Amino acid sequence: MPRLLATLALSLLASPFLSENAHAQYADIRWEVLEPDEQEIVDLLAADFYEDSLRQSQAIAIEAHTSELYKDAAPEDRARFRAERRQSWDAMTEDEREALRDAKRPAYANLTEEQKAPFRAIAFDQLKAAGAIDEDALAAALRNEI
Repeated sequence: MPRLLATLALSLLASPFLSENAHAQYADIRWEVLEPDEQEIVDLLAADFYEDSLRQSQAIAIEAHTSELYKDAAPEDRARFRAERRQSWDAMTEDEREALRDAKRPAYANLTEEQKAPFRAIAFDQLKAAGAIDEDALAAALRNEI
């Protein structure tokens, strides 16, 4: 049974660009049970894959889709998105801001949570292949979540 729980990969999560009831999407349950520092490691691997391993044309197409989501979102959703980005910017040091001014594109940080999900799944696969995931601990966390 723990292995079965460990293979459950999807749970409903609302898109940040759409109202909560307008759209539901699937997210990896494994992501939901991780501690913040563990999520950071998964996101670092996911970002590395997205920014360095994905073909540039694929990444550009994904970012273009993100722009379309923003453009088509309701005004209050666009305002919320801008406020979240502004809050992130305000929380940065001047050195962090300067580092972003000439940052490479595409950037994983520009993706929606829905768009990050497949790259996080790839990161989980990489961690599992390297023996860096404790399957028993993950199964226990999933049991507590369900």
